[in-house]
Amino acid sequence: MVTKTIVHFEIPAKDPETLSKFYSDVFGWKFEKAPMAEMDYWMISTGPRGKSVPGGMYRKTQPDELPRNYIGVKKIDQHIEAFKNAGGRELVGKREVPDMGLAFIGADPEGNLIALFEAKAPRRSTKRRK
Repeated sequence: MVTKTIVHFEIPAKDPETLSKFYSDVFGWKFEKAPMAEMDYWMISTGPRGKSVPGGMYRKTQPDELPRNYIGVKKIDQHIEAFKNAGGRELVGKREVPDMGLAFIGADPEGNLIALFEAKAPRRSTKRRK
């Protein structure tokens, strides 16, 4: 994972079906409903894998929700501390994203949403190479 750069973005939507059509028509982005029991969520493909930033769209739960960018970090706890020490405000504390990693959502000193993301370490194969 590339660190300290945008690795994922999210767009909250009142009507994800209509808004996904807008982004698809304008930019050619592809949307795929994700199998998440706890929320309506669509994965967004903005271009060829490895050459574009992946995203997600979800149904808004609050009318004032704003898009957010996830910044890839290696040590999320250290970055959360630095974020707060620099004047950032915690909105959603560190939480696990099942099978993916850890996330934290905050606001910068001007209220812009910023999220931190530490990817889960890849599983290492237990098979021995010959």
